[in-house]
This record gives sequence, structure tokens and C-alpha cells, in this order.
Amino acid sequence: MSKKRKEEKTRHKGSPANATPVAPRRTRAGLHKRRPLSRAGGWFDLRRPETTSDALLHPQKVDGRPWKHLPLILVLAFAVRASVALSGDFVLHPDEIMQYLEPAHRLVFGNGVIYWEFFYGARSWLVPGLVAGVLKLFDLAGFGQPFWYVGGVKLTFCLISLAVPAGMYFFARRHFSEAAARAALLAGTFWYELIVFAHKPMTEFLATGLLMGLLVLCLSPAADRVRTVWLVALLTVLTAAVRLQYAPLALVLLGLFFLRTEKKWQMTLAATALFLAVGVFDMLTWNLAAGSFGKATWDYGLFHSYLTNILVNLTRAERLSIIHPAWQYLVWLLCAGAGLTLLCVAMALRELRRYGLLLALIGLPLLLHAAQTHKEYRFVFVIVPLWLLIGTDLVVRFTTAASRQRLWTGAAAVVFAAVSSAGLLEALPYQNRSYQGVYIRPPERLGFIGGQDPAFAAYRYLARAPGVAAVVQPEREYALTPGYYYLHRKIPFYARDTLDMVKKDLPALTTSVSHVISESSNLFLPGYSVEKVFGPIRIWRREENGVPVRQWRSYAPIINSDYAQLLRRLDPDAPAVPPDSGIQFADGTPPESDS
Repeated sequence: MSKKRKEEKTRHKGSPANATPVAPRRTRAGLHKRRPLSRAGGWFDLRRPETTSDALLHPQKVDGRPWKHLPLILVLAFAVRASVALSGDFVLHPDEIMQYLEPAHRLVFGNGVIYWEFFYGARSWLVPGLVAGVLKLFDLAGFGQPFWYVGGVKLTFCLISLAVPAGMYFFARRHFSEAAARAALLAGTFWYELIVFAHKPMTEFLATGLLMGLLVLCLSPAADRVRTVWLVALLTVLTAAVRLQYAPLALVLLGLFFLRTEKKWQMTLAATALFLAVGVFDMLTWNLAAGSFGKATWDYGLFHSYLTNILVNLTRAERLSIIHPAWQYLVWLLCAGAGLTLLCVAMALRELRRYGLLLALIGLPLLLHAAQTHKEYRFVFVIVPLWLLIGTDLVVRFTTAASRQRLWTGAAAVVFAAVSSAGLLEALPYQNRSYQGVYIRPPERLGFIGGQDPAFAAYRYLARAPGVAAVVQPEREYALTPGYYYLHRKIPFYARDTLDMVKKDLPALTTSVSHVISESSNLFLPGYSVEKVFGPIRIWRREENGVPVRQWRSYAPIINSDYAQLLRRLDPDAPAVPPDSGIQFADGTPPESDS
């Protein structure tokens, strides 16, 4: 027997039966040594804080290259998302147009409605700036029309959304197993919510993709590389900058990575520098934008939009009554996932050591948003890929241990496909209750596939129809219209907000608008005839269409609201929203408004 074998045998014989177990310790080279666990079972050890990170992440050894079909599945994921995105237009919440698409259109093309957030600087330009970059590229290429750029922006966000299924695969690969990773990739590719909302420019959906990337990097074997450190810091700061409410999640993951890496001072430097960079970006963009409102520049400081938004929301929370109970998110998750969400979470509670991290990441946004007065299901969208990760691992472990593995695997796939397909068709019981928001109430249908709001088709038509000189949609406020983003033309555009300027009498109407968009079947307009019909929407065209209409000096109406008045009370030095939505006629005459 060799000397080494004798030493090992002696060590084994000399070990007491109740010896403290040992766990592997990561080294710079990525190898593992043995170290004693804490008495608490390895979850926390103040002397070795990295044990907490290892216990939550429990990184698995990965052999071989990623799945050879990964690129093909991601191409398929993009194709599915693009098909839904290009099949029509639906609005989950008016914010997607009035807070992101419309400001971007005004930045690039000069016309767009200005909502109070962008008058007082209560929103960051990060997402609108991204959209504006895409619009500018289309314009430079000669495709600066809604027919081209609407689909182009959608496809851009579909491409960005692939970070979610890709992140699910790489995280599950190192957190669970290769089999679970492949199942997670397929679930992330074909789950209906990840498909239908992929093209939406909403901060919740963008921040979810960033968080999935951050989750993957927390398990990176190259945790001590400077490049990885900076990338983790970048994703953390971007997540918080895009969706401030997801900052606690990003900070939790940043903390776990901080415990793993030996580059702690570089980590601190990177996070601090990037955090300040976001503040400087916010300050510069709002000071540059101030001139377009006729306001003094360089009055905005670091993080102006974030501080303003927090101030308004805190004050608003004191003034609003609780609309939904604290447990409302559980009901919405139950409806949107047909019960699968809560089933997966309940089963995962039996194995906290394996699913503790994912359960914590699910529970944190639930608790934080449950305490808020304003609740909407989209606020906790980040939970969707997290519960899918748990569910796929549970299914893989069960089917692997089952005697008839193929039978149970096929059954699980059929159930998943049936539920996801039903969700895509909006056929799940009480599904639309999950999507109710400020403007949407059940049982209205959003129209993931078919049945969309015909107003989008009407505006697309007016964007290219001849003789369109001025438009009014009297039944809707600006926030509920497709806006200049779809209309695109630099022409007067009236909605219910500014209807007083044209509704005095029929002569005033005929001199102000050439086309009327109406949803009323009983409407009769002398001097106008129906030009086009889109479902319940009729487009009326003035018969004497060669007569000029009253033009505006600029095409950026400003929308007032209770929040603007609230800001004025909080900051008496803040500028007041101009009367008549800031609309001034080019001929110098005042608007004919009662306000």
C-alpha cells in the first residue's frame, strides 16, 4: 500500500462518527477545497460570508459546451415573438405609448404629445432614448414612416427579450442541471406571457431581461475577472435605472456576487462609478430637454427624474385609498398561470435548500409591491421566469425518477402547451383580470392575437392617406389614442382633452379638422362623409377638403393632470402647464376654448 493510501486510511479511522461535515471552497483557479460548514447547516457563517452565497447559489459543475440546439431554439423564440408582435397592435397600459413611444417620436420627428411626466422631468430618458435611437436609424435609412418603424421597434424589443429564455437556460445549467436548463429554455421560449409582452417597451419587461443576465453572472466561474465584475455592476445599475422598483432584487444579486468575488474593491468602484453615470445622464438629458419647453436650463440636478418620481409617488400614496388588498398579486398570478404558478411555489417550499434563492427573489417583489397602494400585475412580471425555473426543475426531477419517464415527460409537455396556448388565445378562466389596470377592466379583451383595438388600423391608414390636414378623435383622451407615434404627420391633432377648441359649432369644426375619427354609430356630420371603416370606427372626411385648416405653431400639445397640480404644490417654483395645452395657432389668434 502506498504512503498516500495509508495516510488516507489512517485519517478515516481516526475520524469520529459525528464529525462535522465539510463543504467545498472555491479558489481563484475555480477548483474546490474542503472547509467546515457552520453549525447552522451551511446557510450562514459570519467567519466565511461566502458560504451564504454558495448555499443560495449552490453552483453545479458544468461539463461540455452549451446545448447545440440553443441557437436554433432562440431563433424559434424570436420568430414566435415577432409573429405575435407584427400580427397587430394592443395596449397593455397607455404608458407604453405616452411614456416611451410618444416622447421618442417627438425627440426624433418633432411632433408628439407631452405628458406631465415629461414636462416636469419625472421620467428617465433611458427607454425613450433607446426607442428614439431605433427611430433615428429608420429615418436615416429612408424608412421614417409608421409602416416601417412601428414594426422595427417591436422587433428590436423582441430581440432584447431573448435575454429571458437565454438567461433561464444558463442559470438553470449551473444552478440545477443540463436537463433542467433545456427544459427551462423551452419554457421560456413558449410561455405565452413571455411571448405576447416581448415587444412592449415597458420598464418591467426590460428590467426582467437585465435581471436574468445578472442572475447568470452571479454563478459565473469567472467571478474574479475584472470584466465580469464590471458587467455585474453594469447590469445591477441598469436594472435599477430602468425599473427603480426592481432595485432591491438587483442589490440582492449584487450582494451575492460581492461575497463570491475577490475583486471587492473593484466591485465597489464599478458600482459607484456606474451609479453616478446614471445620475449624470439623467441631469444632462433633462437640462438639454428643458429648452424645448421654454424653461431655464441647468436647473436640474443629479437623478432629477428619479427623485421627482419618488416624491410624487410618496405623496400620491398618502392621498389614494387602497384599491386592491395586499394579497391581490396572488390572485392575479393564480389567474394568469392557471394555478401553475402557486403550485410550483408551494412545492418548492418543501425544499428551501434547493429553491431558496428563487423563492426569495419571488417573495421580495411580492412583499414590496403588496405594500404599495397602486397595484398592477405587470409590476411583478419578473416573477414569471422565476417560477418557470422552479417548475421546470421540479418536472425534470420527477420525470427522471419516474418509472415511465417518456410518458410523464410527454404529459407535462402537453399540460404546459395547453395552458400556454389557452393564455395566448386569452381563454384561461378569469385571465384578463390579471391585466386590469387604470384603463382596462375585465372582461375586456386585450387582443394578443386578433381582436385588437381598431384605432391603430385607423391611425395607420391616416398616416399615409392623401389630404389629411388635421384630425380629431372626440371620444378619447390623448392617453387612450395611438398618438402621433402612429399618426406621424405634423398636423393639428385634437382629442377630448382639447376638443373645446373645435366643438363650438360646425363651421368651427370644418375650419379646424379635415378628418374625424369616431366610434359613434349615430354620428352625423353635415359636410363630412365616411371615407373608411375599421370595425366600429369610422373615419369621416371633409367634403371640401381643399379648404385650408387652422395650423399650429408647434405640434406638441401638453397634457395637464392632477399630478401636475400636485407638483406645483410640492414645488411652488415649478413652472405651470400652459393653458389650452400649450396649443397656439399659427395665425396668432387665441384658441377658442372655454378653459
